[in-house]
Amino acid sequence: MSKIQNHLIFFTLLGLAATLSGQESIEIKSATTCKKCHEDIYIQWSSSQHARSTPANNILFAKIYELSRKDTNGDTKLYCIRCHAPVSQINGDVDLVQEITNEGITCDICHSISELSDSPQHWPNIYEPGNIKRGPHGDTDPEGHESVYSELFENSRLCSGCHGDMLDIPGTRSCGNLTICDTDFEWKSSSYAADGKSCVDCHMTGISGQLIADKTETESQHNFYGAYSPGKLREAAKVDLNIKEFEGEIIASVQVENVGAAHLLPTGPPARMMILKVSALNNAGEVIWSNFTDNPAAQDPYGIFHIVFADPDGKVPSMPWLASRIVKDTRLRPGEKRQLVYKLPAEGVVMVEAKLLYRLAPPPLLDKFEITDSTLRNPYLMAQARKLVRTK
Repeated sequence: MSKIQNHLIFFTLLGLAATLSGQESIEIKSATTCKKCHEDIYIQWSSSQHARSTPANNILFAKIYELSRKDTNGDTKLYCIRCHAPVSQINGDVDLVQEITNEGITCDICHSISELSDSPQHWPNIYEPGNIKRGPHGDTDPEGHESVYSELFENSRLCSGCHGDMLDIPGTRSCGNLTICDTDFEWKSSSYAADGKSCVDCHMTGISGQLIADKTETESQHNFYGAYSPGKLREAAKVDLNIKEFEGEIIASVQVENVGAAHLLPTGPPARMMILKVSALNNAGEVIWSNFTDNPAAQDPYGIFHIVFADPDGKVPSMPWLASRIVKDTRLRPGEKRQLVYKLPAEGVVMVEAKLLYRLAPPPLLDKFEITDSTLRNPYLMAQARKLVRTK
């Protein structure tokens, strides 16, 4: 029996134990219930990826989830939905048939977490759904429920249950002991963590709004801006460009820097990547040279920032759930600067530009899944720099 199968049985038994203890009688509230008093927050959340995390409302995850289950004979089923559809861990709806389960990371999920377990035999998030809602405010007097202060909401620990590798159990966040997604560890290893800057400081910045109806105050925004936010992406990276002419050639030196992310760039799902596009333009604004045309992985592998896996048979790239080792990891660490140098013909060139582009998934994977959604198809511009070539 595989390690994944062993742990699948383990977490199935955990769910059964919760059911037998009466956990199934405690109802998780829909976000629409919270909307009655917290309309501003509801509107923010409903536009976030937390509200679009299940196969029912996230086409890319739906396709990846389906393929992973097919490749592993269903072994990945419970692992993925613990974070993508966490209500299933409380109501036992692992087949995702109930409407509440498909709300994704709904309000009552985060605000029902009472603590995080450090035990290697327990999934980190410990839920206590009910009339008590936990959060960063202990002095509020809501009408619909009790409210208590929880220090988890003041730092990054609350996020680590799904965005970190808290468990030392093969198969929970890795395949064959291979960690594939650990944003929390990346943050802990950065200067941001040492300086006390948490996930909340960047992804839930304070804004003026109505925490409770008719009471305007500073609240943490619940859009959870990240990889799907062009504005947040532009804050994360910087590109500098310097050019020199020498013996009929232009030497373009490009520096790419992680200036605003407290984790690797890119982080999270391994399909994500950043691509450096360097182009030379003529007087008509036409591109007459570029570091790649249609296949950056083959034509300029140094200009791609991503992680690549291999399976036990040496197949590259490998899907994460089949992977046994990392063959390449060129992602940018927090604060890291990386220099890339290009030589190109100078004739006819009046401008050189460098653009750092962000893709949520590589086009070949989207082609495989027949996904046409422009949000996933079109790259996001993270940073750019331009230099005019000296004219004689």
